[in-house]
Amino acid sequence: MTNDESQTFVIAEMNTARFMFRGAGRDRAAARAAVLRAWQTHRNVLLSLYPDRTDSIPDETQMEQHFTIYYQEYALDGGYRDGQRLI
Repeated sequence: MTNDESQTFVIAEMNTARFMFRGAGRDRAAARAAVLRAWQTHRNVLLSLYPDRTDSIPDETQMEQHFTIYYQEYALDGGYRDGQRLI
């Protein structure tokens, strides 16, 4: 990892019908994995309450068939407006 890479992080966002899920990581792959783990945790809670909905609540491997994951990359100590770095 170069010095520049160690000074950045990525946020992955997945907006479902009811919730905005976010995951953070050093790169897109790590942020994607984090947001999908958040979904998996959320799904597990739902299924503990509503076990009959197993077939209607997609697991994390199917989420990108239903929802788009958006990525935002930030530099530490950077200042941003609408995703554009100002400082």
